[in-house]
Amino acid sequence: MADITVGSRIICEGNYGTVRYLGEVPPTKGQWFGVEWDDPSRGKHDGAHEGVRYFHCRHPTGGSFVRAKKVDPERQTCYEALKDKYGLASDGDTGVNEEDLYVIGRSAKKVMVEMVGAEKVSKQQSHEKLIEVDLRDHKIVSAGPDGILQTTAPNITELNLSKNLLPSWEEVAKITSQLHCLEMLHVSENMLELPEDPASLSPALQTVKIVFYNRVQLQTEQLLRCSSMWPALRELHICFNNITVLDRLGAQFPALTLLNLEGNLLHDWQEVLKLGGMKSLETLIVNDTGLTRIAFKDMSVGEKTDMFPCLKSISISRNKLQNWEDINELNKLQCLEELECRSNPVLSLDTDKMAVRLWLIARIGGLRVCNRSQVAVKERETAEFDYIKKYGLEWLGAGGDPEPDKNKPSLKFQQTHPRFAEIIAKHGAPNKMELEPVTTALKKTLLSVKIVCPSRGDKVFNKKVPGTMTVQKLKILIQRLTKANFSDLKLSYTSGKEDQEEKQEIELDNDMRDLNFYSIENNDVILVQEESS
Repeated sequence: MADITVGSRIICEGNYGTVRYLGEVPPTKGQWFGVEWDDPSRGKHDGAHEGVRYFHCRHPTGGSFVRAKKVDPERQTCYEALKDKYGLASDGDTGVNEEDLYVIGRSAKKVMVEMVGAEKVSKQQSHEKLIEVDLRDHKIVSAGPDGILQTTAPNITELNLSKNLLPSWEEVAKITSQLHCLEMLHVSENMLELPEDPASLSPALQTVKIVFYNRVQLQTEQLLRCSSMWPALRELHICFNNITVLDRLGAQFPALTLLNLEGNLLHDWQEVLKLGGMKSLETLIVNDTGLTRIAFKDMSVGEKTDMFPCLKSISISRNKLQNWEDINELNKLQCLEELECRSNPVLSLDTDKMAVRLWLIARIGGLRVCNRSQVAVKERETAEFDYIKKYGLEWLGAGGDPEPDKNKPSLKFQQTHPRFAEIIAKHGAPNKMELEPVTTALKKTLLSVKIVCPSRGDKVFNKKVPGTMTVQKLKILIQRLTKANFSDLKLSYTSGKEDQEEKQEIELDNDMRDLNFYSIENNDVILVQEESS
């Protein structure tokens, strides 16, 4: 334990902590480690014992004293971990089988064959292949001998050092300064001390473009100080930290294209808007941040906001959004193409998961990817037609009319359904007859059909579907069952009656027609073909 000093990171019975004090604690004899634990529930006090202050903790129960024998003795350098995990040849090991260095001579004696350059070639082959290196949870405390990583594995581009025992950014810099190709760095779950002058470490981190710095109890002021260490940074993941305000973040990280704030308790959308001036930001992840609303009040219905001018993707899952109006607001973003939105109260307003996806698509006109699944052109058409059907009567009741000169929907309707005018301009305005609800008897009329997929081993799905289901909706159902590409699906059907010797195959050639139009009956067979687009 001679290498453990104040500031060292240790493990004790599976708990990680930082040594804040070394010495005696009267009236007991012998040396104690005063430890500030990463998990404050592991501690007993704040560094004071029996009225004497030995060290300080951020949490009132974050500290305690332990004996050296309780501390995990296993500790190693980055080089040792690299060598152990990836089996790198040591200085005296060429990587060549010793038996291959001998041949049998005329006198039946072994004769050694000299292999010129074997050691050099072997090392180059093993070292240069290392591009992505994962050393998570390897009890690493330091870099190792000066320059050893540069000669051992010079081509590393991605390095995972998460959950180790590195005490500071200075120690991390001793590792990264040797890796001139490094672009992605994982240092999550390391409680790293910041240097007095973070900018002094920028030469050691000048090639790093992506940083993962999750679960380190990071606060906003500490993060802002880090910015000068990462001059080339483009993607920053700082999940599950203590960041609650976003002041000056955009100014300190102007070149970011991706920012992941998942798990930080922001609570208020106004904090997120402080990032609105980031002109390079393309991806924003604010999952599980306590958001209760989304609003761009600088723009009215149908207008695009100047905020987040390049934002293409946003993730808002596991928040507290309760109204569809919050989703509508995202349509004000100029470039939004991708949305991840799961586990929000608003999504529970409709129990049909397929319908929820369609409402997300219909409300955001530029969406190409929804919850990590591509939005096909036909799926968008289905979503927008269904949106018209669902809210068409409400539109008519609010002053909407198929005749342009009579069409004057109320301001409230426009605010609640800001894309409705755009959708009917694209697909045509509905009339009242089209929107009248079907009778209860018709709703209950279901067809039992067999869905057969020859390209997937003639797998058969027995389903009950309403005769009023459109071909488009049937394709969406089949896409969900088979994981096939929506745009590749071609459907037809044959009669399920056994007394018919020659069964005609009829193509379902119009996505907007319902199954009743094609006279599909109980026990008919839906044939699914997949045609590559």
